[in-house]
Amino acid sequence: MVFVRFRIVVKGKVQKVGYRDFVQRVARGLGIKGFVENFRDGNVQIVCEAEKEVLDDFVKKINVKEDIDVESVKIIETLPATGEFEYFDIKYGRLEEESSKKHS
Repeated sequence: MVFVRFRIVVKGKVQKVGYRDFVQRVARGLGIKGFVENFRDGNVQIVCEAEKEVLDDFVKKINVKEDIDVESVKIIETLPATGEFEYFDIKYGRLEEESSKKHS
């Protein structure tokens, strides 16, 4: 078994729509460890570790078009796993960033 780390950037309407919760459910269901967090530019970053085949499946499952409009899921880098993560967590930003509503 070869464990790897993916750093993924997800673009689209992926903030304030429950996407991080969705990603966390999928990751935990697959036994993936790491985290998901919002970027200030509106994108979402995921850092995750598991077997490469499991991560490939994960990438497909988080590329959703219904309810959440994901434009792209891009693997930015693939590295050897470090084993530093115990769970798959959501990293939250400052309270005012998390609670503010985005206006179009």
